[in-house]
Amino acid sequence: MTSSVPYANVPARPWVSADARRWADVRVPAWARPVGPAVVLLVSVVMAAVMFSPDVMCTVAAPCGADWLDAAGSMLFVPHLVWLFVLPELALVSAPLLLIWMSNPDTWLGGPAEKIADAVVVAALCWGWAAVVARLRSRGRQRSLVLDAAGGITVPAPATDDIRPWRRGLVRGIAGALLCVVAGVLITTVVVDDRADDRLARTATSENARVVAYNSDDYTVTVRLSDNTRHRFDAQGSYRVGSSVPVLMHGDWTRLATEPYGDRTGRQALALVLAGLGVTVLGSGLLSRRRAVALHRAPVPVLRVLTRHHQGRTEIFAADDTATLRPVLSYEPHTRSRTALRQALLYGAPHEGGELILASATESGQWLVEGTASPIRHGSPDGTGKPGIYRPGTARTARTARTARTARTARTAAHRRAAEVRVQDALAAMTPATGPVRWQAGPVARSVGAALLVVTIMLLGTLFTGSPTWWQLPIWSVGGLYWVSVCLRMMIWRITADSNGLHVRGLWRTALLPWADVIRAVYTPEGELIVRCRTDVDDAPVGSVGFPPLERRLHRPGRAERAAAEITAMVREPGLRPKNDAGRT
Repeated sequence: MTSSVPYANVPARPWVSADARRWADVRVPAWARPVGPAVVLLVSVVMAAVMFSPDVMCTVAAPCGADWLDAAGSMLFVPHLVWLFVLPELALVSAPLLLIWMSNPDTWLGGPAEKIADAVVVAALCWGWAAVVARLRSRGRQRSLVLDAAGGITVPAPATDDIRPWRRGLVRGIAGALLCVVAGVLITTVVVDDRADDRLARTATSENARVVAYNSDDYTVTVRLSDNTRHRFDAQGSYRVGSSVPVLMHGDWTRLATEPYGDRTGRQALALVLAGLGVTVLGSGLLSRRRAVALHRAPVPVLRVLTRHHQGRTEIFAADDTATLRPVLSYEPHTRSRTALRQALLYGAPHEGGELILASATESGQWLVEGTASPIRHGSPDGTGKPGIYRPGTARTARTARTARTARTARTAAHRRAAEVRVQDALAAMTPATGPVRWQAGPVARSVGAALLVVTIMLLGTLFTGSPTWWQLPIWSVGGLYWVSVCLRMMIWRITADSNGLHVRGLWRTALLPWADVIRAVYTPEGELIVRCRTDVDDAPVGSVGFPPLERRLHRPGRAERAAAEITAMVREPGLRPKNDAGRT
């Protein structure tokens, strides 16, 4: 639909090249731009601070559990990095919150390495806060230049033909709210389970047990009770071999009195990730809607410009730049406009990341009114006013394809031979287990998973804040949740072997595979760990938990590789299997 209001009757001053150049030259200072190396540095020092932090001290008076404040503070770094790029308004709030969290004296109790890492984190947060302030001030300067160029002329903005203001950001707002609701439900389930453990702990009997083993790599502690039975527990705190710790028992329920809660790490991490993603998407939708509605709330500045459609974006030129030498700004429209250069009216005080309305003249003398479907950016997609050049890639020949398939087949065969060698080595080296045996992610896998999780959240934040269409949003949401689950599996995977079989932990529940159903465990060349079962039983994929090429290059087998070899050895030699039940150990 087009408007028939004559173009010449709208009072507006032309946005000349001199004023347009001043607007385009207002950019964020180089020191305040959130570039990739700065983000990598912040991620690295945060991970270093976590790795160098001292072990938690768990006591009966102050038992270790789901520390939501500490977990939320740690996970807030992920959306904070996204907000530095796409939502500086939220980063303006998250930066001081993270600084307040870092001011906790308990954070600075570690050694020199942790204190240095924490100091770098504080410096990076201060830089981020200052960068956000500089970025928002640049936007304010751009709005001021537009007001000066308009000469005080303001008019009511016309209604857009492509989308109504109240619909701007609606899909993202609903999607973000749903993600926040799901996160709230997950948090509620964790709290409910913790309260159930509290009730059992109040009625349980207590017995002092001696610590016989503590594994700082797997975060497990093994104790021996008065009846000489051994119990192995997941541990968050640090324990000394030979010391005594109180153990709570209530039927089959057995816990350390210092750590009376079950392992809720997976649900807690997933809930906080969904909460961060939900707040990002919801905040983006609300800001877009607020800016779109503000354009119609009161008269806004209006300028005469030139416009055209180029490489999927609408470009805006100064009114006297008929040669299209330098686009001032560009944005993604809701509908495809014509490519020819045409006169237009620009409504609003545009700034980088903001919203505007463009009324462009048609050949019939009418106007086509459109709003932005993405935040405003400087210039054109390629930084110039010239169309891009398509450079087709070279096709792979059939001979090259056959060579690649042969190489892949050879690598697969070599991987299987190496796996069999590891199984034989495990059969020769392993001894019968005295208690449940556990395999889980190590520090390297957890660090890589956390880094990939940060990258995934940043990409999702960038995509969602780019105003996706109604069909892109569910695809990106499903794909994003899939990659988040992959990263979480890499960080929290665990398999426990006991007398009954294998307990394979997933994101939502732990599956029990009886020994009679298990055939072997496979660690694929792609890094996926799978427990193979007999024909009428479904296999149990643990997930992508390793990096075989990197492990081969470093000559250091990963924990998943060792788990596959030892599980297969236990399947072939039943005498190596644990004799106790993990439910009572």
